Amino acid sequence: MEILVSQLPSGGYGYDFPSISIKPMSFLDMVKYMESVPEGKIEKYIYDIKLLIAEDSNINNCYVMDLDFLIFYKKLISVSSDMTYNLTVNCSNCGKSIRKRISLDKDIQFNQIDPNLMNGARIELCGNEYDTKVPTVKDFLEVLGTVQRYKSVNDLDIIKTMSIIGDFSTQGNAIQKDVLNATHEDITLLIALKELYFDRLDPIKVSCPSCNKEGNTEERRVMTVSVNSLIVDFFRDICDNCPINGSKILFK
Repeated sequence: MEILVSQLPSGGYGYDFPSISIKPMSFLDMVKYMESVPEGKIEKYIYDIKLLIAEDSNINNCYVMDLDFLIFYKKLISVSSDMTYNLTVNCSNCGKSIRKRISLDKDIQFNQIDPNLMNGARIELCGNEYDTKVPTVKDFLEVLGTVQRYKSVNDLDIIKTMSIIGDFSTQGNAIQKDVLNATHEDITLLIALKELYFDRLDPIKVSCPSCNKEGNTEERRVMTVSVNSLIVDFFRDICDNCPINGSKILFK
């Protein structure tokens, strides 16, 4: 399956390839994934990256903001044949279980980034000035490798944020120090960078029909669900999203 880079959160800005190849997991792929995927957040992220790179080496040159969407996309097409997904969530007010069928085209949306933001910026962090860049998977893996070598940071979001700032190969110690010791408005700056360059997928909104029966539009109770938390158990999800009919099993 080919995904045009113009359909990704970055809009394909600066890419010299037109599309990315991704295929759904087979039964064997799912068994191997569930047996082998690490439990740690960073280790699991690297495992997912390697799966994508094995299918298309251009993943290395994709931006991390696109990578996060592609990781989810591969899991979605593995458990659904029509780009839809059955979502079940409990109402935070009444506790009722709410079931909603969502569509990749209609319900799962991302904010495509403004091309004017793709050239980076000049920032001041903890009194030091840095240039920022939109990190590729290759950039992120280089930062991760350096950090893991010295066992200095073990938080995925912090490592991803550090990959935005400066030239880590020459400024790594200073960048790491300033990120970890940030306070007040510098923390706000780091959060803004993370939201700007990584958190491009919008959460899915689900309303409770029971709680909203008599309420007006302004009083409607709406819950948000992170897209990245949807697919947890491949076999449970695939059975839920791809049910079989009587013609699949004909008893003798």
